[in-house]
Amino acid sequence: MLLRFILVMFLWLVLLTNVNTIPVDEFKKYSNEGDFGFDDEKFLMQIVPGNNNPSHKYDKVDEIQLSDIVDQNNEHYQLFMTYVEKGFTSKGLTFTIYDDNLKNAAVALFRLLQSVEIGELQRISAWARNNVNKDLLTYALKITAIYSDKNKLINAFEYEPPYITKPNYFINSETIRKAMQLMIDDGKFNAQEGEVNQFYKTGDVIAINTNYSGWNLASNGCHEELNYFREDIGINSYYSGIQLLHPFWMSNSELEEINPKHAEFYYYVHKQLMARYNLEKEYLKYERNKSTEKCFTDYNPYLQYDNGLPFPIRSSTLKDWNEEQARIKSIDIAIRECISRRVIFMDNGTKISMTEDNYIDLLAKILRANLDGVKSAKFIRSFFGYGGNTYPLDSYNPAPSVLHHPETSLRDPVYWYLIQNLLNYFNEFERTLEPYDISKYEYDDVKIIDARIPKITTYFSYYQLILNKGIKKIDPMKIPYAITARLKRLNHVNFDINFTVESKTESPVVVRLFLGPQCYDENCWVLFSNFFELDCFSYQLQNGINNIIWSTHERFSKFSYENYYNMEDQSNEINRYNLFKFPASLVIPKGLEIGLNLTLFVIISPKEEVFNIDMPNDYYVNYRKLMPDEFDRKPLGFPFHREGANFKPSANNYRFFNITVFHKKTNTNANGYFSKNLN
Repeated sequence: MLLRFILVMFLWLVLLTNVNTIPVDEFKKYSNEGDFGFDDEKFLMQIVPGNNNPSHKYDKVDEIQLSDIVDQNNEHYQLFMTYVEKGFTSKGLTFTIYDDNLKNAAVALFRLLQSVEIGELQRISAWARNNVNKDLLTYALKITAIYSDKNKLINAFEYEPPYITKPNYFINSETIRKAMQLMIDDGKFNAQEGEVNQFYKTGDVIAINTNYSGWNLASNGCHEELNYFREDIGINSYYSGIQLLHPFWMSNSELEEINPKHAEFYYYVHKQLMARYNLEKEYLKYERNKSTEKCFTDYNPYLQYDNGLPFPIRSSTLKDWNEEQARIKSIDIAIRECISRRVIFMDNGTKISMTEDNYIDLLAKILRANLDGVKSAKFIRSFFGYGGNTYPLDSYNPAPSVLHHPETSLRDPVYWYLIQNLLNYFNEFERTLEPYDISKYEYDDVKIIDARIPKITTYFSYYQLILNKGIKKIDPMKIPYAITARLKRLNHVNFDINFTVESKTESPVVVRLFLGPQCYDENCWVLFSNFFELDCFSYQLQNGINNIIWSTHERFSKFSYENYYNMEDQSNEINRYNLFKFPASLVIPKGLEIGLNLTLFVIISPKEEVFNIDMPNDYYVNYRKLMPDEFDRKPLGFPFHREGANFKPSANNYRFFNITVFHKKTNTNANGYFSKNLN
């Protein structure tokens, strides 16, 4: 017993990422993904370091010093080495980008990688793999892939889902614990034990049924009904990608050089996230006859760090008033004063008027700089991440809160409150504006005649994600089986919507689709912020009758499809996963058995010429590819970017349609049981 206890504790402490291979034939497609290897012919490097050791041309990398690779006069090398010497890059530290020392070290490494040639980057990465904190290195490499000209070497589109490489940030700790025990026991277990602990062996695969947080507690009538959405592995992975596109430590001016519309995109993504979250709440109004608006309870994430410490419980009580709170409050007052006066005074004394055309860009930049900047972001995430469970702001914490990691922030309901508070600044300014005139965007050359909308059905589908790659220092020859976490995730039956459109001309157009709550005509424009953009795409209309088909399962440029990594369905899927796109499985909100009434909106507009940013030598080419497609010069989220007026039910080129979403319940679960709200 003592030996087993020692082994269990040892395995907890070495829980990091990536075994060499998955030794089961049906999982061979995963065996090399995520490994850190060099391809001399293609100059491609998988981004997430693993434990495979392919034949490098630097066989004695352990004997190489960074000073042997980089010019010691390189300012970025000098800065990075100061952090190395101070121990801020040490292996074993819990990495969070919101710790000043770890952040500075990661940024310094990124600047170093950004400044060197491809050959040096390869050698630095090989050196860092043996000498630098693994998560810090991974972050620096991902940022380098996006914000440099190393796109031929590091492909931002080849990222694995973070839940494959670091499952303990996405999966309940009891599941990780069971997986560790199964490895200790060589995959052997008593049938009765398996039934009680909810793991089953089929062939060479052991699946562990996995619930969401709070599954073993009585319902408090608040947020646990939506934990399947907030804690979904797909949406949390997506948000980690969004944060990579908008590093809080990177200045507005640097981001603007890369993408002049970065601030608008930052705002738009959060607005869309909130709209989608609000749509998910719709079924509760009818099924539970309740709202979660007034709920503010403790949150236990049920996650565990690599070092064995649990993610802290966020207390619902708040700390006493302090200087940092006063500083944030003063920023809030100053921003609201700017909104009321509709003018901003810059540090150099320049006065800029906020107008209908520029307020989104200006407010987004102000909020990034002041409420999501280096100083304020750290405090806000500590203040709300720990709640009354205080922790010194400037001290290293081996177990920071879920708000200290982009890939876990959305799990906590309090983070959604923070997103809404950010959006409230925009709403406050918009209330000073007259609603814009939607009739100006009528287009008589096109007429939407009808839409054939099939029955739309949601359900909870099984999703098995491989855990073997999330365990380090386990000899793969001793585990000739795959261990998976088996989740129930919201999904929908794929469907097509057919729009019959009459066109007077042969012309390119832009089609926009939105999903919103049940509403009628003018009332829908009042609810503009609750409309979620399903899609925006170009289409070539022919003269006469056209049939435009929109499908939920073929929009690879818009959504991320995760079937490739699902062990439940071992079909030969093409990898359509994209870290930077919204998960396709969550496009449709959960319906009701009797049907949930929602509203579909479609608008067709002429396609316009868009002026692209000219960047020589393909610099930042990965970043540009990760941005949404632009087909005209309208605001992101148009026409629900703000409140509109003069809506005409008789308009030809836009229409509202009533739709109903049904939820198919499964009261009996194959192989075990799950939380009741996952039926």
